[in-house]
Amino acid sequence: MGPTYGYPQIMISRAAYGRVGNLPFAIANWISTLGWFSVNAIIGGYIINYIDPAIPLYAAILITVLTQFIIALFGYDIIHRSEYVLSIVLGIMFAVSLALSLSKPHLLNTYARNTSFNPFNFAIALATVFSYIMSWGGPYASDYSRYLPESTSRLKIITYAALGGLLASLWSEAVGFAVSAATGNTSGLPTVLVQFMGSYGMAYAIIAVIALFLGALAANVLNIYTNSLSALAIYNRARRWQALVAGAVVGTLMAVLGGLNFVGYYEGFLLFLDYWITPWIGILLVMFYVNRTRDWKLVENGPKVIWKALLAYIIGLLISVPFMNLDAATGGLIPFIGPVANALGGADISYFVSFIAASLIYLIYS
Repeated sequence: MGPTYGYPQIMISRAAYGRVGNLPFAIANWISTLGWFSVNAIIGGYIINYIDPAIPLYAAILITVLTQFIIALFGYDIIHRSEYVLSIVLGIMFAVSLALSLSKPHLLNTYARNTSFNPFNFAIALATVFSYIMSWGGPYASDYSRYLPESTSRLKIITYAALGGLLASLWSEAVGFAVSAATGNTSGLPTVLVQFMGSYGMAYAIIAVIALFLGALAANVLNIYTNSLSALAIYNRARRWQALVAGAVVGTLMAVLGGLNFVGYYEGFLLFLDYWITPWIGILLVMFYVNRTRDWKLVENGPKVIWKALLAYIIGLLISVPFMNLDAATGGLIPFIGPVANALGGADISYFVSFIAASLIYLIYS
């Protein structure tokens, strides 16, 4: 959608929901990007704290945030250049990690023999993988494609973006699984990789430390940049540097608090993403590919509220409620497990239901 409209993704959403109707999604995306920012800030903080335990976790998080903020402040061009270099460096570093973990097949076999299928855990894993890739392919997408020529092949954009997301995610997930199986440590903490690599010597531990810190850096530069664009979609009189500062401050506070229980914070946050993004994406896809609504003027001068889209979103979300497991998503703060989720052993598939329901309702009535 980026080359067609020439706007960031959350602003393009106005074409579907209206200038005012889009505000709840801009706010939700601002919160979501802060959530991602805080998650990666925690990872960077853990790594610095692991290297030097004398540095408190909150101070380590501040160091991480400052580094990421400086790159994001320079904007679009420097982000593209830094991401290009980091993708090569990280690819090599994680290749070394994967090779070392696979060099111990007996540990992987032992892990496989002692593991049984659990539908709830599988649903959590599926939600984690799905929401990670979906969050890049949804509210972020056009932020980084909007400067491509309008004549750029949509098929090429989709293919390269999908392959980039698939290969990068599959690669890092394979490393995470292999290292976890090889060590028997399923805590999910970033330091597991460092400990595993360190067993081969200090040089390997340094590789792991650099890889994890740069990985957090690569992701968070995008998070805080998109966060600033979402803030401008909410209040367009602000300047981007002001939005960056505000996002960095709030995101840092979230990271310091979330760092107290990283794994629980991370899982709950990912499930939150699934709930609001999937029906939003479904309606945008119908608008663009089925209804072929591609007038960029709708972003600035379209209707204030497009009720058909908003109602389709709300109804689709309500239909998915019986499939939700809010108890897992909120760490027990909201003790609600829908009847369908309960019948599935706690597995939450509501995001698929809301995506399909909202898309079909919007398609029928638009």
